[in-house]
Amino acid sequence: MTRFTRHDLPADIAVFAGDFASQPLVFAHLLDVAPDLDLGHVEVIQSNHAARLAAYFSPVPDLPTDGTLVLILPAAYPGLTCPVTETTRLTPLGTPRGTVPHLTEARP
Repeated sequence: MTRFTRHDLPADIAVFAGDFASQPLVFAHLLDVAPDLDLGHVEVIQSNHAARLAAYFSPVPDLPTDGTLVLILPAAYPGLTCPVTETTRLTPLGTPRGTVPHLTEARP
């Protein structure tokens, strides 16, 4: 049986706020503004903000508690700079330092 070890790696996470009715609408907008973005590394948080943010930030940054929050993790794009900037639907809230999980195979 293969075992994995979780490591939380430090990461600068781009955070945006917007008002979207659903996650698919967020993804459609992101693909319009950054077609090469890997949506598998984007978190859309429409409710329970504090609990969902706690998975990435400790302490949780002071962010809006209503509307939609969009977290674009560094693995979503190549390079060092997030390709998404302010759009008609998304307002950048900054790039706080958080952590992202990384699994490695445990060695015997």
